[in-house]
Amino acid sequence: MGLFNKKKENEVEKKSSKKDKKNVKPIKKAVKKNNKKDAPVIPAENTEMAYRFILHPWITEKTQELMSANKYVFKLRPKTTKSQIKVAVEKLYSVKIAKINIINIPQKKRRFGKVIGKKSAIRKAIVTLVKGHKIEVFE
Repeated sequence: MGLFNKKKENEVEKKSSKKDKKNVKPIKKAVKKNNKKDAPVIPAENTEMAYRFILHPWITEKTQELMSANKYVFKLRPKTTKSQIKVAVEKLYSVKIAKINIINIPQKKRRFGKVIGKKSAIRKAIVTLVKGHKIEVFE
């Protein structure tokens, strides 16, 4: 007879829990919308996150001439925004940025004998620094 009593107790608990669920309103959580305009927060001591956006500096003869005009060129990941670049460069090199220009070089077909291949697309950023600031890594 003890088994039958337990079943009745469980049924009573289920009925009371159903009533409680009807009376309880769902709690709405405050969710922050993720805007693309918001720059990511990179802690000053942790610069690993900056390397998610900037792959490496772009050093050629032309970029060496741009450095004399206080402009530095970086190779980027494909979907990096200007605000992300600004935060990353300022944290990595401790400089102030005046202007950022982004260049998208599209994918191009190249032929090697019989074989037709593709040259990968590149995204570059030309970062102009405020007067008096320099990046020491390049010099």
